[in-house]
Amino acid sequence: MNEAVSRRTRETLGQVIRKPPLTDALLNKPPFRYLHDLISEVIRVTGFLKGLYTDFELKSDNVKDKDSKINFLQKAIDAVVMVTGEPLSVKPARVVAGHEPEKTNEFLQAIGKCCLNKLSSDAAVKRVLAGEKADAKGKPPPSKPRDKESREPKAEEQKSHRDKESRRDTEVKDRSPSRDRKPKGDSKDSREREKERDKQKNNEERHKEHERDTSKEGEKQERERSKTRATKQGREAEKTKGKGDTERGDDLGHEKGQERERRHEGGREKDRLKGRDRDKARDREGEKDGEKDRERGGDRDRQRDREKKDGELLREHGKERAEKKNESPAKILRQPSAKGSRHRSKPGGEGNHGEDIVISIKYAAGLL
Repeated sequence: MNEAVSRRTRETLGQVIRKPPLTDALLNKPPFRYLHDLISEVIRVTGFLKGLYTDFELKSDNVKDKDSKINFLQKAIDAVVMVTGEPLSVKPARVVAGHEPEKTNEFLQAIGKCCLNKLSSDAAVKRVLAGEKADAKGKPPPSKPRDKESREPKAEEQKSHRDKESRRDTEVKDRSPSRDRKPKGDSKDSREREKERDKQKNNEERHKEHERDTSKEGEKQERERSKTRATKQGREAEKTKGKGDTERGDDLGHEKGQERERRHEGGREKDRLKGRDRDKARDREGEKDGEKDRERGGDRDRQRDREKKDGELLREHGKERAEKKNESPAKILRQPSAKGSRHRSKPGGEGNHGEDIVISIKYAAGLL
């Protein structure tokens, strides 16, 4: 910021208050707390802007948030503009953000000029508290002599307006008797003209009625045509629907026949598969039966072989016994009668002994 700006602030506001100090460091970038202290000191020393703030607002500790700071500065700016009538381009939001130091110094210089010129701020304070805001252009309210000057042209305008109205009234009065003094011939002509006008009106009305009738008839014809077209279209649509239904029915019948054939062929294939399975099962059963018969035949052959062996053994045993008998006939005859009676009492003894031998031979051969 230029040093000349801070010097002007000291020359104006520095003559009003002594604290806080108006140094270049503070004026180059004035914080809100510094501006709050300056305005509070001006109110305390000079009474300028007195009543604009409450006791709560005059304590800087109570004004901390951004909105309250902006509101505090906006009140002072509006009041100063209303008192001086000169515009101020300073913006409270920019000042709170630490910008526009030159415009902030202009605002402080305006406060100093108001205090040096001993201008009253009572009316401005009332207007600000009532919610009124200062004009950005800073137009001052019109003074008393200006009010008189403005009233005089208004009175002259009213007089001229009245004169114009009186002139019009006189002209209307002058015209009215002239109308009354018209000759009789003019009245007849006017009547005839009126009759002709009535005839023309009647003719025009009849022509309009005829046009309306014709338009109505045309509308009726168009409606009938549209109805006939709609009926024709409906019939054609029904015909096309009927054809489509028949074609669809034929297609459905054909499809059903194909499905039946497919089902029939599928049944045939199933029957063929079932027959094949049955034949396979029969072949398997036949093979099983053949194997069983083979096993049975093998068992029979084995039994036959065993029987042959048993017969051979029996024959050999019989031969041995016969040989034994031929060898000892005399011994048998020498035996006493009692012993012979005993042998005779056991006719089945020899048979039982042979069976025992056969059983022992089968057990030894593993047949039992």
